Amino acid sequence: MKEEETIAAISTPLGRSGIGIVRLSGPEALGIAGKLFTSPDGIDLTEVESHTLHYGYVQDPREKKEIDEVLVSVMKAPRTYTREDVAEINCHGGVVPLRETLELALDAGARPAEPGEFTKRAFLNGRLTLDQAKSVKDIVDSKTRFSLELSLDRLEGKFSDFLSSLREELTAIMAEIETTIDFPDYEESIVTREELEEKLSELEGRIQDYLANSKDGKILKEGHKIAVLGRPNVGKSTLLNTLLREERAIVSSTPGTTRDTLEEELEIDGIPFRVTDTAGIRQTEGEIEKQGVRRAKEQGRKSDISLLLVDVNSGVKPEDLNIAEEVDKGKTILVLNKIDLVDNLSNREITAKMGSGWADLVKLSAKEGQGLKNLESSITELVWGGEVRKDESLVLLNVQEKELLKRAKKSLADAREALRSGRSIDLVELDIREGRKDLGKLLGEDLTDEVLDRVFSDFCVGK
Repeated sequence: MKEEETIAAISTPLGRSGIGIVRLSGPEALGIAGKLFTSPDGIDLTEVESHTLHYGYVQDPREKKEIDEVLVSVMKAPRTYTREDVAEINCHGGVVPLRETLELALDAGARPAEPGEFTKRAFLNGRLTLDQAKSVKDIVDSKTRFSLELSLDRLEGKFSDFLSSLREELTAIMAEIETTIDFPDYEESIVTREELEEKLSELEGRIQDYLANSKDGKILKEGHKIAVLGRPNVGKSTLLNTLLREERAIVSSTPGTTRDTLEEELEIDGIPFRVTDTAGIRQTEGEIEKQGVRRAKEQGRKSDISLLLVDVNSGVKPEDLNIAEEVDKGKTILVLNKIDLVDNLSNREITAKMGSGWADLVKLSAKEGQGLKNLESSITELVWGGEVRKDESLVLLNVQEKELLKRAKKSLADAREALRSGRSIDLVELDIREGRKDLGKLLGEDLTDEVLDRVFSDFCVGK
């Protein structure tokens, strides 16, 4: 990326809308925008004050033809998102005015922005840490209020502050060790091995606490898959409708009504889920229904959570037992449905027939909504391991971030072990330095262009 170049992109989704924005960033952003902009007052965008808004028109400089009526936001470096000069041309939201405005900006000297390049420049120019830059995409991708709040925590620097604090303390420890290396005769008077071990243990504990309070960001970004399983007419489609709070699936007393999977998104306790209503699992001769049954079993295997419905009104049938043998009970909630009709089976009687080892057992009336809150709580507890917390201690980490934190923690543990075993102090420092290096990677230090490109490649073009 050449930072001296000015980039441009449409920063809002294309389609019919009230407003659409063409964003420019770079040293010539205001000059290029000024070539396209005409104002009734003859305003020169390069001369106006920063963070001001100006009314006028986008005009084709060659044909002197007006393209759209616009408002242009002028923001001068360094008080901008990218810490470069930024101009945002607020057009009407149609596809044609936005595309023509962007094409004029490119003809005037800008180049098309790469995916995530505005945020990448914000990172390279010190406006955002790598962690904060990643959180921008998380905010855009948030599907629930809960995930938005946690992503905002990261944008505000919660994770970066934690990492920076650890690195500063490790730097101080390394400085003490360097002093003891330079003056070995005074090693114990500068810092004792016991003191070093205590400091490292405290930092290791802080990393462990942070990991313990972390949850997989994928849960809140993509959602967990839930498969609703059971033989025909146990209330699977009714349950889906009840969870969604709308009539989405066809409900019928005729067996085999659901012949294919039906997937819908819903939110439970701030967590997004993709719930799939499946065909009733039974022996069947119909080819279409056979395909539905096959897909139902496949959904059960691929899902993160399964809900196995049993009709307590008709009792446990051989088909129920057959399905129970095929599912992973550890991720399956056994749902006893239709308790509005009859509720005379105890949990002990059910487990005696259906077996034990279920993730949970919930009694429910999908039709009346009775027991629905208990089912939703059971689902969220299965996701979070019974530790649903929305307080300030909860953080989201992806797999790579968790791995780097674990590596840093192990390096500190190795350093403590080296101290206890009496190894030379310079070897202890090597372990500490390795842990500090892993923390630096989380902050975006020593990253190659290839790694940076990969980080920002999933961003939308205008962000």
